[in-house]
Amino acid sequence: MLGGGGITGFAFHSGVLSTLGRLTGWDPRTADVIVGTSAGSGFGAMLRGGVPVDEVLSHLLAAPSNPETMARLRVLSGRELNAPSWFWLGPGSPRLLLKELCPPWRARPSRLAVSLTPHGRIPTDYLGDRVRELHGLDWPQATYWACALRLRDGERTVFGAADVDVDVGTAVEASSAIPGFFQPVWIEGERYVDGAVHSPTNADLVAELDLDLVLVLSPMSAEGTDALRTLDAVSRLASAAALRRELAELEHSSAQVLVLEPSVDEIRTMGPINMDPTRMVPTVLQSSASTLERLAAPEHAEALATLRRAARETTPPPTVPYPTATARRFP
Repeated sequence: MLGGGGITGFAFHSGVLSTLGRLTGWDPRTADVIVGTSAGSGFGAMLRGGVPVDEVLSHLLAAPSNPETMARLRVLSGRELNAPSWFWLGPGSPRLLLKELCPPWRARPSRLAVSLTPHGRIPTDYLGDRVRELHGLDWPQATYWACALRLRDGERTVFGAADVDVDVGTAVEASSAIPGFFQPVWIEGERYVDGAVHSPTNADLVAELDLDLVLVLSPMSAEGTDALRTLDAVSRLASAAALRRELAELEHSSAQVLVLEPSVDEIRTMGPINMDPTRMVPTVLQSSASTLERLAAPEHAEALATLRRAARETTPPPTVPYPTATARRFP
């Protein structure tokens, strides 16, 4: 389960999974099921496209020395893009707003906020183009799901499992379309936004599957005491509450569950703005170090043993280089 978190969340996944690989030899490309939400959908698409974690890691660490890469990231972070002429300042979804307010005591806060949030101004092309370079218009043969929120009614859609005709690149764009930041993504006449509005990880999706281990990476949440010591405590506590509800569902399955959330040091390194590209490399380094320290705890020994066994019993796919696709020029 690869969760949301923007640019810094993507970096968190890279540091954590690289460290897990060094400790156990396990390659996440061999996972039976990959479920991605927001930043995690893009990372999952990389893995299902054959790009190894260390290839992603090398790309991120080299980014500051590559002016072209940093220019794209600045555009992606909203720093260098003028609002298009059609920029809409009204509610993002009047229909969803009406649904949430009838009756008002049943309104879901996250969906109510999304319904009121104006559309974002930043296109998602860059996110989708690099994924399309890997997958084209085909969906991976191995199970890969990308979670998004349907803006019309605030319901979760799981691309790869739902009956929706969409390519992987567009699914990643929809899953990553942060409300009020990115433009909503149109698919078959419906608008979609970031799946993290529904859940930071959508971990409940695998509760009924027969798995040995469920690995949950949740860059947006934190354990209670850690979250309270950060600038974005409210959002992290809300994400943590959603995650704990889903973990309760996983308790009824036979699978082991390994949850990795950022520590205080990682959260402070990531900063309160998860689309800040200057935080990317520090986040990779800090999440690598923190994960190494965290997994030394005895309670994680069984999960690590399961990953070592999986490493012995599976053969990784051929290595595919990190995609080089560039986004189309913005108007």
